[in-house]
Amino acid sequence: MRFHGALAVVLTVAAVSSGCGSPEVAGPRGSVDTEWSAVAEAPLSQRHSATVVWVADRFVVIGGDDGPRCPPTADCAVPSGTALRDGAAFDPTSREWTPIAESPTAVMSSATAVIDGVLYLLTGGGAGAPPAFLAYDPAADTWTTLPSPPEGIGSLVATGAVLLSIPGFGETDVAHDWWFDPRTATWHRLPDDPLGPTFDRAIVVVGQRMILTAKDLVESPSADGPSLVRMAELDPTLGSWTVLPDSEIVGSDPVSAGGRLVFPDPGGADGGEVGNWGRTYPFGGIYEPETGTWQSLPPTGGLTSWPRLVVGDLVRVGDSLLDPVTLTTTTIPDEPWGTDDSPTVAGSPSAVFAWDGQQEGPAGWLYTP
Repeated sequence: MRFHGALAVVLTVAAVSSGCGSPEVAGPRGSVDTEWSAVAEAPLSQRHSATVVWVADRFVVIGGDDGPRCPPTADCAVPSGTALRDGAAFDPTSREWTPIAESPTAVMSSATAVIDGVLYLLTGGGAGAPPAFLAYDPAADTWTTLPSPPEGIGSLVATGAVLLSIPGFGETDVAHDWWFDPRTATWHRLPDDPLGPTFDRAIVVVGQRMILTAKDLVESPSADGPSLVRMAELDPTLGSWTVLPDSEIVGSDPVSAGGRLVFPDPGGADGGEVGNWGRTYPFGGIYEPETGTWQSLPPTGGLTSWPRLVVGDLVRVGDSLLDPVTLTTTTIPDEPWGTDDSPTVAGSPSAVFAWDGQQEGPAGWLYTP
């Protein structure tokens, strides 16, 4: 099993044909399927790189690029066609699509978060559209343009009734962290974190805890030894930080699943032949905030866990979904799309949804673990 591509969404699934004929569309409402299955045709033009999010018991597909896809070995910095504003919502109960209102601006390369059934997007824009901070209310089918973070676009994380915007780099006097109050539509600066100049910064909400992970900025990371993950916890008042014990993890982009902080990539690194570190440091691991202890990932197939995917209390590790509490795994079925396709994938509380609106044939696929 392999995922090529970007982000993630989810729903409920039905049976699929893998032969030369046309794949079946998702089955009758209420059905549950253990293989990938095609969903009904969406009321959207062909596109790739769309933003896909689970919100208000629906999967919404928004924006994207209607030009040629970036080749697998290329680095395409700008959209190859028109950056799009339209979208549609899929109801996994009725198995029907519904068009949604157009976004005020093109939606590309979006960071997303949901609070009280409202979707918030920090989008990089594209094709002449500027970056923007937007809110979409599915109940009213309306969009609102909000003030952007004072220092540009970072990740977007929901915690309680507020949002956090966290840049990936924390170099001195360059980037700061901010929190947003949806009630007043105002941004407020967080106190500087205690980890100093770092990179690979991410904040993850695990239960009621807000945990920042990052790595030290050094001139020669491999030659000077591994850049290990360091951590700090943000106080619930958003007013102070507490440094947590360092780890022996060298991975990035953790997620929250099952009350654990999970770095889901299998394997590790030893520094290579030049500047070898004398041992292998793991990319992945499971941190239990209540006890402050780490646990290794169990063995799985697959070489990568990118893009990140959380389905309820399960997290993708390699070619499987892992329960980080019991350490049991479920192998994800082989994908029905081609090796050159790069669907956007994501998870809901109960299923996985993959969207690839540019390939021939079905654009949406579902799988229920």
